[in-house]
Formats: sequence, C-alpha cells, structure tokens
Amino acid sequence: IIMFELIWGIFNGILLLYFIVICFKSVKLVKEEIGFLASLVFVLGLLSFMSNSNDKNLADKNIDFLNQTNPKKTFNGNSFFHEVLLEDNLTSKIGLSIIFGEKGTELIILKANCYRTGLISGTNWNVEHVDIDKQKDKNYCSYLVRGKMDWKILGITIFSEYKTFRGNALLRK
Repeated sequence: IIMFELIWGIFNGILLLYFIVICFKSVKLVKEEIGFLASLVFVLGLLSFMSNSNDKNLADKNIDFLNQTNPKKTFNGNSFFHEVLLEDNLTSKIGLSIIFGEKGTELIILKANCYRTGLISGTNWNVEHVDIDKQKDKNYCSYLVRGKMDWKILGITIFSEYKTFRGNALLRK
C-alpha cells in the first residue's frame, strides 16, 4: 500500500494534466462555435468548480484538553512537546503531537494535534476523533485517533478508508 499511494498521486497528476488539455481544446471549440462570451462563461464555470473549497475538511484537528469549561484559567508551569508517528508511508506521514505540562510532580495533557505531511496528491486525511488518556502517577498516556482517508480522482471521492491508531506514548521532560 506504500507504493500504491505514490502511484495514485502520479495517476492523479496525469489525469489533471489531461483534463487541462481537454479544457483548452473545449474552450477553443466553444469560442469558434458559439463565440467569445460563451467561452468566457465556460471558463468561469470550470474555475468555480475547480476552486470550490471544502469547509468540512478536518485534516488537522487540534484538541485543547485544558480549560474547556473556563477559558480564563490558564496553565501556569513548564510545558513539553512529544510527537508520535502514527503512520509512515513512502509519500506521507500521519502524526500526533502532544503538549503536556508539569504541575508539581504530575504530568497533565494540555493539547493534542493530529496532522498529515508529505505528498498528499489524490488523497485527503480527515481526522474524526482524538482521545488522549493520562492516568495519575504514570509517565505515559494512551491515545486513540480515528480518521478517514479519502482517495480521490480529480476531486471526486472514489473510496474512503477508515483508519484507527491506538497506542501508548512515553512522556519525557
């Protein structure tokens, strides 16, 4: 599956280039057959479909664990950063970053962020759930991350692959 993601990205790039060539030929044909105004409307219509943004994309999900009920209270102490690599493919990586703090001798989770980096052509990672559980008097936390990888061709979702990552992360100062 590691190589498949790279092939999928290359396939999407080739299809996009072919689509652009077809669009130029179509605009030329519309201009010759119907006129300049019709070709201008055609181009504007194509651009509006291509630039349609998806506001529901949750590729990066940032969870604030501290002070959800009272945002005026702040953490007052040392904070530390830990990163967990959830998936490492040839083309991309999915990771979880955890910010934790030291309150006396106890470590507490402050924030968590799930992200994806690398070549993401033709795929879209949507985080649906992040759960971090830190037990008292332990220097590790358990995490559960659920999300969906959408496999797309020219912006159209062909297949959705649901992924679940769970494990433990050692919290070091």
